[in-house]
Amino acid sequence: MHMPGSLKIIAGPRDSETLSLEPLARKQRLTFGRYHACDHVLSHPTVSREHFYLELTGGKMLIVDNTSGNGTFVNSDRISWAELKVGDRIQVGPFVLLAEAPESEPSLPSPADSSDSDTAQTMKSDATDALDARFRGIYPREYLEGVAQFNAGCYFEAHETWEEIWLRSSGDEKVLYQKLIQSAIGLHHFERNNWNGARGMHRRVAEKLAALPRMFMSLDLVTFGEQFTAVFRPLLEEGIEAPQPSIARPVIELYGQV
Repeated sequence: MHMPGSLKIIAGPRDSETLSLEPLARKQRLTFGRYHACDHVLSHPTVSREHFYLELTGGKMLIVDNTSGNGTFVNSDRISWAELKVGDRIQVGPFVLLAEAPESEPSLPSPADSSDSDTAQTMKSDATDALDARFRGIYPREYLEGVAQFNAGCYFEAHETWEEIWLRSSGDEKVLYQKLIQSAIGLHHFERNNWNGARGMHRRVAEKLAALPRMFMSLDLVTFGEQFTAVFRPLLEEGIEAPQPSIARPVIELYGQV
């Protein structure tokens, strides 16, 4: 199925107007909100200045809520981010927008050169195999696969993988998966200069640190939390809204077989 090529307003102000997504071929994201500088202006008091945006990641179109006041809903579910597919309905304030297929083959950029993508996939597969060799039968496959994806910087993919196991987990394991998912979302926001989203996710992760023991499912949560916070410190303490390539991204290292 093709990614959406446009959003059609099917309810609310400007009913029946079509908003093209073709500019994603030339820019990193498309912004939607009541602010006049947004790519698509949705003028209404219940819509935030920059309410949500669309971006391409890993060959998928993502819709990301930009910490809006009244929320962004996809198919009636409030989302932080989600993959947007043809036929999905977005609700923002009084606006309902339908994701429609492009009229012709879209000219959207591919996420990466196929050879680069194959190399990255091989590296992630090798990392997952190494973890499986140490922890096979101890932890779920999704946990280990998500760790390998996270360490490779594939934060969106890690979030998707951990979400699979989070949905059927309970107790402390569910809390851990939620923390890891939010860590991945926070870093995804940070890498894409979504500073409000990054701040919000860092706060949620930090709040859950005290809910678990230091060592859980072979992960030293204190060390991981310190690495995670180090990435965000210039943003949180100095208000520096700029990438910090000199600060190492956190790495999930599993210890022993406990």
